[in-house]
Amino acid sequence: MKEAPQLNECPTFTGEGEYDHISFIKTIEMLQEDYAIPDELITTRLHSLFEKSAKRWYYGIRQTNGKNTWSWWKQEIITKWANDSWKYKIGNEF
Repeated sequence: MKEAPQLNECPTFTGEGEYDHISFIKTIEMLQEDYAIPDELITTRLHSLFEKSAKRWYYGIRQTNGKNTWSWWKQEIITKWANDSWKYKIGNEF
């Protein structure tokens, strides 16, 4: 494994304003592939990658569901932030 990027080199996600959860997920996945980062390293950094309302959401989900894989967290992020207003906004941009 190459040395993983420092936290300040990783994207953060707030879940507020003009958020893009898909871009956040894709960036994390590219970093995972480029640096051969194991799931556990990603999931143990999530508390530092989420900010503001996303961090509050993360703490609630983590407390309820405990430790999970990156695949599980990706699905939870998509479920939470791919709401109707986001889909409408994205649909109108094309």
